This record gives sequence, C-alpha cells and structure tokens, in this order.
Amino acid sequence: MNADTQITLDSLHQAVLDAITAAFPAIKTVEDYPDDRQRIQVPAALVELTELAAVPDDDPGTGQLALEAQFELRYVLGWRGVNQGRAIRAQVAALAHFIHQQQWGLPVEPARVAVCEPDEFSPELDQYLVWRIDWSQIVHIGENEWIDDGTPPTEVWVGVSPLIGPEHEAFYTRQDGSQYEEEGGS
Repeated sequence: MNADTQITLDSLHQAVLDAITAAFPAIKTVEDYPDDRQRIQVPAALVELTELAAVPDDDPGTGQLALEAQFELRYVLGWRGVNQGRAIRAQVAALAHFIHQQQWGLPVEPARVAVCEPDEFSPELDQYLVWRIDWSQIVHIGENEWIDDGTPPTEVWVGVSPLIGPEHEAFYTRQDGSQYEEEGGS
C-alpha cells in the first residue's frame, strides 16, 4: 500500500459517489444522506457511512487511526415494469460486484462486501423496491507523521547507544567518517 494513506471522510464519500455515477450511468440518483427519500428519481443508489470502528490490529504505525468504515448502499427501484423483482436483484448483484475490492482511487484497503439483501426497514421508501448492500473497508484517519517535505538530508550523523541524543553529539560520526566536534570538545 502507498506510504501516504492520509484521506478525509469527505474525499472518501465523494470518491464513492463519483465512481458509482461513472460506472452506472443508468442510475438516475446517486447521493449520500438525501434530504427527501420520498421524492427521488429511480433507479437510485443512496449511500451512508453507518459506523467507524477502531481496528487496533491494523495500526499503520504512522500516527494515524485505523478505522473500519462500514457503508450501506440502498438500491431503490420502482414497482412498475416487467419483472422488477428480477431486475433489482440483477442490478444489486452488478453493484455489489463493482463495489467488491474497490479502493475508489484512494489509499484505502479494498472494500469487502458483506451482504446484499432486501431492505424492508426504511419506511420512507415503502413505495419502492429496496435492496441494501453492506460493505466495509479500513481507512487511516489523521495526519501521517512520516510524510515529509521531500527535502533529502545533506548530512547524516550516526550515534551508538547509549551515547545518543543532543547531550552526546560529540560522540556522533558523520557518514563520511569525520568526527563531529562541538565547540570546546575533543
């Protein structure tokens, strides 16, 4: 994985929406957290980040927090049409296949689809056929303390324990072998 794993949740949300919109142009509505779910154009893909769980075993060692981002996508289709029951299942399967292993162009771990199933627990969407796709992926939140400005060092000094730290600079050796002399040092 890329050493620079820093992302924002806003960039992750937007990357998910943009990727689904580009891959599925027939979906009329691709949104996160829509204000009015009763008046959406269908077919629709409604995305929500539902949980961020800490993953201490995946600590990247960069000062960032590893979180498992858990997403839900509700795929919404109208009742009218021929074989809408089959159509929604086929379309949800295609979306789940697309989401599986997605990284959205960001330095995040690949998505793992957990379930695709009918969603009968969204009363505001009762007038539609609705299926839910759940997936998760590990992301690193916060600043990566190992990313520098790209300026290479001009001198390298080596110290040997226990004589290390600012108070023992006189014992350091420069990489080319010359000895560092503090003022007044020997």
